[in-house]
Amino acid sequence: MTGDHLREVLAARAPRDWELYRKAAESRELASGPALRREVWRSERGWAARWWENGGPRFCAAATPRGLEAAIRESARTATAPADPPVWPAGTATPAQAPPLASPPDLFDELARLVSAESRGEASLTQLVVRRGVRTEGIANAAGLDVSDASQHLDGFASAIGRRGTRVCDAILLFRWDGEPDVTGLARRIADRVTLPLSDRPAPFDRGEWLLDPAVSAALLAALTPIFTGEAGIRWRPGAAGLSRRVGIVDDATADARHDGEGTPSRRVTLVADGALQGLLTDLDRARRSGAPPTGHGVRSSFRTPPQVSPRRIFFVPERTETSGELLSRVRRGIFASAVTAPVLADFASDRFEVEFTGVAVVAGRAQGPVAAARAAGRLSELLPRIAAASTDRQFFPLPHPVGAPTLLIERAAFE
Repeated sequence: MTGDHLREVLAARAPRDWELYRKAAESRELASGPALRREVWRSERGWAARWWENGGPRFCAAATPRGLEAAIRESARTATAPADPPVWPAGTATPAQAPPLASPPDLFDELARLVSAESRGEASLTQLVVRRGVRTEGIANAAGLDVSDASQHLDGFASAIGRRGTRVCDAILLFRWDGEPDVTGLARRIADRVTLPLSDRPAPFDRGEWLLDPAVSAALLAALTPIFTGEAGIRWRPGAAGLSRRVGIVDDATADARHDGEGTPSRRVTLVADGALQGLLTDLDRARRSGAPPTGHGVRSSFRTPPQVSPRRIFFVPERTETSGELLSRVRRGIFASAVTAPVLADFASDRFEVEFTGVAVVAGRAQGPVAAARAAGRLSELLPRIAAASTDRQFFPLPHPVGAPTLLIERAAFE
């Protein structure tokens, strides 16, 4: 059975309103430890269909075309709530070919050495998993769309443990590399994450400047993404309250794929510029309901679930070029946040945020000692305009979509 047969099955049920999605993915995963080297191959194949029948939407998925045909028959027996179909995109593109799947790099020994050096022997790398994957996705619909995209990724996670006397701290860090592996930067983040909490020193100030490592800035931006999909339930208006003029926010996945998970062409979308909210991300359903054009942000977290509006590659864009060292020199009395120790909390309805982190106290641009545990909290509407500067050291993190962030300087924050 082929995709052509499935198109015929869907066209017979919904001549003008159907969509067929297919996915093929492979990955090679290298798990390493002090006495471990194990490589695992993984493969995934999936098919999914959406169509409108008797005035209501339907969705089903399966691992094979034959399984999907059976699921379509079963799904058609279930009643659904009435809803209008979207305006389907059209067009064709040259079929995409996935690149050859190479083995992931073996980095454990180098990373273990760097983690030990960065922590002066207090931290040890216990496991490293590096995964290299390739993926091909294809989408066809009743409007004549027939496109495909291929992508590749290099990501994974590292676990480590820190020891100082009788005190112990362990942690797991996720990473993603778009180019060559940044082993040195990963080693520094690992060392900080498992050794800074060992100092048992609380925040020395109750307020001051707040300097955020790119990993912390990315976690903050990831928590703010509901603002840009219209799902935050915000009672205060970011555009009216004002945002920082020192940094913009953009979503641009054009380098990753030509289309989103619904076949809408990828494009660069400016979300924040000149201190104001410029627009929202939309998928086909959100575009139909809002009357705005789709921005190409229908994302499939799995072939087993329908696409939903979501960022695809969101990142901060500095308005000025400053290094992280220059931002550090501007801190008169504050804290450098090296790593978050709990998920960032953002309550949009009540206009509140909370970030738990470890870091380093800073006075007159110089480090004064580690801070084992600190918390910054306050109003989101006051935090966002206080971004005073962003550096040029932007990095991307899988949270779970790629989130890019540089070192950020917040001019005022309250600490606990």
